[in-house]
Amino acid sequence: MEGRTATALSLAAIAMVVATGVSTMTTVTGPTALIGACASFFAFETIVGMYFPSIGTLRSKYLPDEYRSVIMNLFGIQLNALVVGVFLGIKFLGVTGALGVASTALAGAAFCGRRLRLITQNNSEE
Repeated sequence: MEGRTATALSLAAIAMVVATGVSTMTTVTGPTALIGACASFFAFETIVGMYFPSIGTLRSKYLPDEYRSVIMNLFGIQLNALVVGVFLGIKFLGVTGALGVASTALAGAAFCGRRLRLITQNNSEE
């Protein structure tokens, strides 16, 4: 399950990087840019649909029931701080910068997912 989740996060990061790239291309205008942006966002939404069931399974595997809500709320504080920071800085970041922050966050999550997969593989071999 860790491998699928890490793969989903990697694919989501790639889709978001493509969306960021399309938003930065000044030579692409009109329908070509719209098709590229729509395709990358549709791919992202499809991957998010695969991600949520797998992350729910991982939560039940790694987080004890009695502490799960507390741990998830603590992670939610950091996520909300990131979202508020991007919204407050949208004048300076622009659309491309906001998408870049999302791409970076997804790449970081994909890295952590890969590390979790390696750790679980090493622990299962011992």
